[in-house]
Amino acid sequence: MKKVLALILALCMVFALCACGSSAPAETPAPAETPAEAPAEAPAEAPAEGVDLSNASVTIICPYGAGGGTDTTMRVLAQAAEKVVGGTYTVENHTGGSGTTGLYDCLAAEHDGYTLATASVDLITLSLLGIADDLTLDTFAPICILNGEPAAIIVPADSPYQTIEDFVQAGIDNPGTVTLANAGAGNIWHLAAIGVELKTGASFSHIPYSDGTSASLPAVLAGDVDAVICSPAEAASFIEAGDLKVLAVAAADRLPAYPDVPTFTESGVDLIIMALRGLCVPADAPADVVAAMQDAFAEVIASEECQQLLADANQTYMPFDAEGTAELLNGMRSNYEAIIEAYLASAG
Repeated sequence: MKKVLALILALCMVFALCACGSSAPAETPAPAETPAEAPAEAPAEAPAEGVDLSNASVTIICPYGAGGGTDTTMRVLAQAAEKVVGGTYTVENHTGGSGTTGLYDCLAAEHDGYTLATASVDLITLSLLGIADDLTLDTFAPICILNGEPAAIIVPADSPYQTIEDFVQAGIDNPGTVTLANAGAGNIWHLAAIGVELKTGASFSHIPYSDGTSASLPAVLAGDVDAVICSPAEAASFIEAGDLKVLAVAAADRLPAYPDVPTFTESGVDLIIMALRGLCVPADAPADVVAAMQDAFAEVIASEECQQLLADANQTYMPFDAEGTAELLNGMRSNYEAIIEAYLASAG
């Protein structure tokens, strides 16, 4: 786990350095800048004795729509937890507000430790972009990360843009006219699109779908937008059916599932960025329940049942327990501060 953590942080630094040394995008609205918070810490060790999760009723709030990558990961975690730990785990989709609705709804529920939220880089970026100043790493206690997926530019199979070079050049030659859907303003995929602009000098018309990728994919399939930026895993069924085509992936290496698709780096765009998905809980939930959840999900994400469910969902296994999740997200904070600072400076 330590080696994987070091690799991810190194890759994030690659993106940060690229963003800071690149040209500015056009026509992307700049949110107000907000001060960075002090690093969050994983909650102190607390005895989990006396907390029995085997018959617990747990709600997992997903801030994006059913069928998207985040929703899929949450349902894998819920299903695996029922098999490994016992109890009932219900996933609810509370969409809107670029992911803020689900996080706020978790905070509005009883803070008993049995209503969980989605842990992702949204807990870093939403406040830095001025979208939600009070949704930060300090607001929630980490439980786990299960999945990590790279960004990709995906177009209809009959798109006039058949290579990433074609797509980027169109954004350079005709700034602001190529429409690129994302999963909501400030979402990881939105930031990845900004990263492409910052590195290449291209300018796209960013179209946010605050319900997530489950809403942006139908838009590109219907021809409402020219392209979508998301993970290949989220669009796998449409790619396999021949309806959509992946132009490039923001990964360190080509994906085994798509060996003919180049990385951004191979295509001359030094961009590596991953979406991370896991669980968290309001930071002021009872310490014994939080500790029990952390222990339980450390067992869940390590289980063969969970790994098989994730593989069946065509998602990438990238597990971190509570301590690793806190270390990973805190380590990413300064990198995203640099990315967003470069974006805000370039935009205004």
